[in-house]
Amino acid sequence: MKIVIVGSGKIGYTLTGFLTNEGHDITVIDTSAAMIEEIANAYDVMGVVGNGASVSIQREAEVSKCDFFISCAASDETNIMACIVAKTMGAEHTIARIRNPEYYTEVDFIRQKLGIDMIVNPELEAAFEIERIIRFPEALKVERFAKGRVDLIELKVRPGHFLDGKKLSDFRGDAGNNILVCAVQRGDDVMIPDGEFVLCAEDRLHITAPHVDLVALFRNLKIQAKKIKTVMLIGGGKIAYYLAKRLLKLGMSVKIIENDRYRCDYLSGAMPKASVIWGDGTDSDLLLEEGLDHVDACVALTDNDEENILISLFASTKDVDKTIIKIKRISFMGLLSKIKYEGSMVSPVYATAYDILRYVRATENAQDSSLNTLYKIADNKAEVIEFTVTKDFAGIGVALKDLKTKSHLIIAGIIHDNTVIYPDGASCMQENDRVIIVTTNEGTGELNDILL
Repeated sequence: MKIVIVGSGKIGYTLTGFLTNEGHDITVIDTSAAMIEEIANAYDVMGVVGNGASVSIQREAEVSKCDFFISCAASDETNIMACIVAKTMGAEHTIARIRNPEYYTEVDFIRQKLGIDMIVNPELEAAFEIERIIRFPEALKVERFAKGRVDLIELKVRPGHFLDGKKLSDFRGDAGNNILVCAVQRGDDVMIPDGEFVLCAEDRLHITAPHVDLVALFRNLKIQAKKIKTVMLIGGGKIAYYLAKRLLKLGMSVKIIENDRYRCDYLSGAMPKASVIWGDGTDSDLLLEEGLDHVDACVALTDNDEENILISLFASTKDVDKTIIKIKRISFMGLLSKIKYEGSMVSPVYATAYDILRYVRATENAQDSSLNTLYKIADNKAEVIEFTVTKDFAGIGVALKDLKTKSHLIIAGIIHDNTVIYPDGASCMQENDRVIIVTTNEGTGELNDILL
């Protein structure tokens, strides 16, 4: 498919990598010639230097022939205008990144009246992800599937813990039939394990189960974290705004530390129930003065990755139960794993790229299947995808033990008539079921792709 991407910043760069790996024909537009040269050399894509909202630049990029036009430039106004122009020129589908909370309250109008097919908001997606982690602090990451009926969590095996040296078949017997370890990350390797797989210390487990079963699992494993009631946010940007509003609705106590006086005034007016402090969030004395050592969670949300890392490491030394870092630079995520950082990491870049990738795949295969949700896990080396089974799926009614599926793949759950089924060999998929697939194979766009 022909795809045009406006903006070669972090989101545009990451998205170009994902879509190029899936074999799409990519053209990137950016005002910076240096950025265009860098991304063209990295991914062997076409580059056009100029304003992505310009008619002449879009003609040069052959937008009239493209299947998807994705605008993720720095300016919301540029992205909106670029998509309007692209739709007028004949682009089949348009996607705009819109970050401003004022614009985001008008997304229905923007989609319906301006003809933009999809709107993504990196900061809002990151706030959703952080909220899920705060509500389930035992996990490093938490994703939701099947309209909230199934959770996917990431859990690290601690040295000497009950799970260290445990065979998966024994673990599932102890944990219950509704608990499924669907992927294991060991160092740089990612595996789809079978019952004979033996867990080791430092393994990162990706587990699917209904929320209530996961709560029981953590209780049984004696790794329960106390419920989070007080949260300190370092940095008062858009993520902090979205997140604080949601946490306040949950009845949590929220304190925001922000170094811009005018931003503090805005946040205080927008959220009177939050405590907003004007100060430098990297000042350890200020953090302690404001009660860092007495909060349940610390979320580092400044615009500087290095500052966020240092803030969270400092919070860890003060026995803060849950630390969460916002990361923009993808390379830092691997670095944090190697230094054995025990907190959670959230990337607005990846959250946005996953949303767009899901939309592209679902639209590309719309006649064959319904792709509902897509997440990449284990440093992007595996995918978790939720499909709705359509009448075109060749495996309807076939017992899983007789279904010929590709290797490096597991069917992690089937939702039938609102009931979650953790499948065995006798289980089968029926039309309109929701199915959760975990695989290290790339490019699964429709359910028939899992079959040999």
